Amino acid sequence: MKISDIQRVRIDIVSDELSALHMMLDRDGTISRQGHGNLPVEEFIVTSPSDGKVFQQLLEKLDEKMFEFAGVYDHPQKKGTPVVMMVAFLDQAQETEFFEFRFGTENDDLGELLPFFDQLISYALSLSNHWYQAELDKHNKTTD
Repeated sequence: MKISDIQRVRIDIVSDELSALHMMLDRDGTISRQGHGNLPVEEFIVTSPSDGKVFQQLLEKLDEKMFEFAGVYDHPQKKGTPVVMMVAFLDQAQETEFFEFRFGTENDDLGELLPFFDQLISYALSLSNHWYQAELDKHNKTTD
């Protein structure tokens, strides 16, 4: 997959079967997000248009060589709370490359690929935190 062909990025973190984060970033600037990536779960989900900077800045962190390692990585001995972390990329031809990591919160032997995606997810969160918090504040004002 070529980075220039990516149309959508999907990020999911499920911890103990609860959605800690669901995020979709589209090339057209649409952002959808639920959660902060940790527990307790923030159930508020919002989708809205943006200027597309978050999507572009996230793509700048990618290297096309990573796609040769796409697949599922299932830690054989999960310690602690079970976690599933998934990052998927959809291109113009509707082809998908994804990385899924299944591990436990107490595992420390996670290889080199998972820390890269952990940093990528943290970066995506930091890029969208201000927007998400503003939307959450607007929502909370209308439900009070």
